[in-house]
Amino acid sequence: MDIGDKMEIYKTALGTLHNADALALLNNINDGAVNLILTDPPYNVSNNTKIVRNGGKYGKAKDINLNFGEWDWGNIEWRDYIDEFVRVLDDNGVLVMFYDRLWLGVIGLYLRDVHGFKIRHIGTAVKRNPAPQARKVQWQVGTEMFIVATKNQRSGHHFNYQLGQSPDYYLHSVNYKHYHPTQKHEGLIEWIMKYWSYEGDLVLDPFVGSGTTAVVAERINRRWIAGDINDEYLNIAVERLKKIENNEVWL
Repeated sequence: MDIGDKMEIYKTALGTLHNADALALLNNINDGAVNLILTDPPYNVSNNTKIVRNGGKYGKAKDINLNFGEWDWGNIEWRDYIDEFVRVLDDNGVLVMFYDRLWLGVIGLYLRDVHGFKIRHIGTAVKRNPAPQARKVQWQVGTEMFIVATKNQRSGHHFNYQLGQSPDYYLHSVNYKHYHPTQKHEGLIEWIMKYWSYEGDLVLDPFVGSGTTAVVAERINRRWIAGDINDEYLNIAVERLKKIENNEVWL
């Protein structure tokens, strides 16, 4: 598979990290080459709201800024890449994608009705300590949701039932160091990857941010292809991958 040396910025025995637009990266991947797509694309939900937390109940906690970055202001949306996701997945391929909850049902119906996918789950990451609400008009948002869909309708896709029964949610606290504003918990990504792929499978994340998907794939022996267009986050991803290769702990 020739993805192009110009886009490649870091390589390990298992995978390659690319400085590449998601569509350019996908365009260079062969039909049916990927076993699992595990990704967290931009939701396009950024706004200029800031939750000030410099006193009172929350003490000296950092303010919460809902402007996640220029990359999350409508530059790309799911319609732009979903058909390419379908193309690069093998016949038993699995798609796991985080996205804005209002759109996940639409995406699921599109995959089912247009491409014949089986929607296995709308899974949930549950935060024990969600961010406070800026205005006292609704509950705190303590969940993030993702779709699990397979190209086949029945069996054949890679699912590690030997790991035992599992609910379709992952419970965690947001107390890890963030290098990206929408960074996912490594334990969450590992839980998903272990269940929905086998060792040696090829995992793709074209919106890898600060590298969590690649780091987890490297640690649990999955081949991987990952990319992003933000130099700052890619540099962090490279440093994280170097630590994995050197058996160092990333804090």
